[in-house]
Amino acid sequence: MKRFLLFTYLFIFPMLIFSQVNFTGYLVDEENNKMRDVTINLYEDNNLVSSDKWAKKFSYDLELEKYYTLELIKEGFIPKRVAISTFEGDKGADPFMFVMELLKKREGVDESDLDFPSALIEYKKSKGSFNFNVPYSKSIKKEQSEVLNVED
Repeated sequence: MKRFLLFTYLFIFPMLIFSQVNFTGYLVDEENNKMRDVTINLYEDNNLVSSDKWAKKFSYDLELEKYYTLELIKEGFIPKRVAISTFEGDKGADPFMFVMELLKKREGVDESDLDFPSALIEYKKSKGSFNFNVPYSKSIKKEQSEVLNVED
C-alpha cells in the first residue's frame, strides 16, 4: 500500500498538475483604471464551478480539454463574458495574460444584445500558445460598438 501511495504521489499527481494552464486577467474600466470588487463566475461547460470577488487582477489554473466561460460582474457596469477553450492545448503552454475592460452601463442600452462572450481564447497550434480568436473578437466588438452608439 505504501508503494502504491508513493507511486501515486510521485507520478500521477504531477501529471494532473501539469495538465493545466494558467490564465491571468487584469481588470480595468474604460479609462484604463484598475478595478476592485469585480465578481467573476467561472463556468465549466455551463456549470458554475466558482464565484469570487477579485481586485485589479484574477488568475485561474484551468484543466486542459475543457470549455470554460468567465463572467465578470460589477455594479454599475455591463457584465462581460469570455469563452476559453483549452481543447488541443499543450501541457507546456505558457500562462496566458490579458486585460479585461468593463464598460459602464448606459441608460437605454439593452444589455441582452451584449450577452454573447466578448472574446474567445483558444489554443493556436501554429503559434504553440493560447491566443484570442481575432476574427471573432473583431465581429463582437463591432456589434458592441453599434449597440452602444445607437442607443446613446
